[in-house]
Amino acid sequence: MTTTRPHTNRDDVSGMEEDVTSNKLRPVSASQLAEILNEHKRWLAGDGGRQADLRYSNLSGSDLRDSNLRDSDLRYSNLSGSDLSGSDLRGSDLRDSDLRDSNLRGSNLSYSDLSRSILSGSIGLLDASKWIADHLTRCRGGVYAYKSFGSNYTPPADWRQEPGAEISETVNLLPTLDCACGVNVATLDWCLQNNPDDAPIWKVMVKWEWMAGGVIPYNTDGKFRVPRAKLIEIMVPGTEDATDD
Repeated sequence: MTTTRPHTNRDDVSGMEEDVTSNKLRPVSASQLAEILNEHKRWLAGDGGRQADLRYSNLSGSDLRDSNLRDSDLRYSNLSGSDLSGSDLRGSDLRDSDLRDSNLRGSNLSYSDLSRSILSGSIGLLDASKWIADHLTRCRGGVYAYKSFGSNYTPPADWRQEPGAEISETVNLLPTLDCACGVNVATLDWCLQNNPDDAPIWKVMVKWEWMAGGVIPYNTDGKFRVPRAKLIEIMVPGTEDATDD
């Protein structure tokens, strides 16, 4: 369950960066934080408790490893230098928070809101260029990826499913969204494991300039989205690509 919270008007929160690093923040002791997290755990389980409200909290340097902060409210909080590795931050509201020099390795940021948050010096967020190098096959002018049609939604009527056809869609560029608007493509392994209807799997080519307009989600499991892709051929399982650039 993801709670819906009203967004605060930007005009009401001027001076955010000063706020999250100043004495205007409320201190939170280790024991208080433990109690808040325990109540939040109960709230998530539907066993009473209370949603974690850590707005304007000074959590700088906190040990939040493996903590469950899903759907928590962390707006304007100071999390600089904190250890959030392995934490569950799905659906959390981190707008205007200070995450400088924080450790986000292994954290789940799916569907969280990082609008206007400060991430300078943080570690652990996905490096898109490294992910591309590790998971996609280069070709002349771009990379190869894979796509099936119709498993989750009906494709647009103007998408021609034939070799050489180019399909396009507006991309939602938020990296916290695992699946959103765009031409969603993936690694071959992902397509093979997420194709319950045994739909044909197309090999597609994504030019570098199209990759520049796409997004690899922070918590991708092999899927990403781009504004345009070119259909090459229907894949035969077991075949492998070779770099040709």
